[in-house]
Amino acid sequence: MENQAEILLNDFNLRQTNQRVKILQAFLRNSAALSHTDLEEEFAGSIDRATIYRCLKQFLDAGILHRIPDEQFQTKYAVCAACDHGHHHHDHAHFNCLGCNETTCIEQIVIPSIPMPAGFKVSEKILIVQGYCPRCNNA
Repeated sequence: MENQAEILLNDFNLRQTNQRVKILQAFLRNSAALSHTDLEEEFAGSIDRATIYRCLKQFLDAGILHRIPDEQFQTKYAVCAACDHGHHHHDHAHFNCLGCNETTCIEQIVIPSIPMPAGFKVSEKILIVQGYCPRCNNA
C-alpha cells in the first residue's frame, strides 16, 4: 500500500512526505470516503489537523481526491478513479448509507450531461443516493 501511495504522489508531481503517504494510504485502504474528522481520529497525536487539511487541499488541487457532501453536509473525500492533474472527471453517483453513514463512490452510475441555460457554466455535478448499504440492510 505504501508503494501505491508513493507512486500516486509521483504521478501527480507531489513531494513524498511521511504525512502525505500516510494520509493517502488511509484512502487507498478504505472503500468508503473519509472526512477530515475521520483522518483526525485515525492519526490522533501523529498528524495535526492543519497538516491533514493542507494535504487534503493539495490532493484535491492535484486531482488525486474529489469532494463529496454527505447527508449531514459534512465534506468527505474519495480517491479519483478517472481524474488527472487538476481536472476532475467524477461524474458518478455517490451512495450515503443512513445506517453507518459511510459514503461510497458508485462508478457504474454516470451522471448524464445537463443542458444549462445560456451564461451558466457547470463546474461540478453531484448525485447522492441515500439508503442502506448491503451490510446495514442485512442487519
